[in-house]
Amino acid sequence: MEATPPLKKSSFGPIAVAIYQTLESYGVDADQVMRNAGVDLARVQDPTTRLEPSVHRRIVGEAVERTGDCSFGLRFSDFVHPTSFHALGLALLSSSTLSAFCKRWVRYHSFITTMGEVTFDEAASEPVLVFPSQQPNPNSKVGRAMIDGQIATVLKLIRFMYRPDYYPRRVELICPEVPGTRRHYEHYLGPKVQFSAERNGLYFDPDDLTVRLPAANAELARLNDEVVVKFLARLEKADVVARAHSKLIELLPSGHCSKAEVARALHMSVRTLHNRLTAAGTTYQQLLDRTRRELAEQYMRQPNVSVSEVAYLLGFSDCSNFSRAFHRWTGRSPSVYREQSKAGIYPAA
Repeated sequence: MEATPPLKKSSFGPIAVAIYQTLESYGVDADQVMRNAGVDLARVQDPTTRLEPSVHRRIVGEAVERTGDCSFGLRFSDFVHPTSFHALGLALLSSSTLSAFCKRWVRYHSFITTMGEVTFDEAASEPVLVFPSQQPNPNSKVGRAMIDGQIATVLKLIRFMYRPDYYPRRVELICPEVPGTRRHYEHYLGPKVQFSAERNGLYFDPDDLTVRLPAANAELARLNDEVVVKFLARLEKADVVARAHSKLIELLPSGHCSKAEVARALHMSVRTLHNRLTAAGTTYQQLLDRTRRELAEQYMRQPNVSVSEVAYLLGFSDCSNFSRAFHRWTGRSPSVYREQSKAGIYPAA
């Protein structure tokens, strides 16, 4: 059986709302930070939106810079609530035990972010939930804030479910200690915080993991799990189209852009690629035509790129084949389209 390729890296859009609220608590112009990152706050409140890694990192980086607080990620957790994570938050809140909570966090971590993986070693003498590493740069302010925020958020959710005064057995952090910040870390993460560790780990007392939680609700957990699974399935469908589209752009100039070549580049069989594109409501040929048309229109608006160059860049064997395809897509020959684009005319085909 083929392994499922990883989803394109992205994060849960509404995370930006909590970052916005955190910035406001510092008195920072949160609207400006979001504008600088090109984020429409109204749009990201939709639970189906995703943040690109570069956008997410830019927001966090500017947040740390403007607040001057390297422990910004800890304070971020003050503005997170179980409902911040839509159906996943409710599923987590309905977990039967802390063990079930940790397993659910690992299983559906890609709902929150695909930027790094989380693992849970329950069989260890000290059960541990391991978070992504900001290596090879342990001094990264952005990496630090993102890991701090995730660990503090997990602990906040656990306190919702278990005990409001709960602290883990200990917490290990890869990042070095910054003078004057320990009290902040101990407030959010507990008295036993170790910096400059080999991994980012949240360690549990084994007895705590098996205690039945007051809010345990198997039916509610199951129903919300289904919502999360369906969302991730839709995300995977959209992702395979995006990944195939990106791979076509890369392969087109070589002329080796057959379905088999694209499938091989995506580490899947032709049949798997066909099935996943079909499930996403498209076909390889439709995707190839769409990609070629989008690129062709972009190239033809650039006067310094000749028609023969465009034909080559799009993987056509000669100019006549490209011209016929372009006329089919736009209803115009390449030369007419270029003249109209110079005049600022871009009528729909």
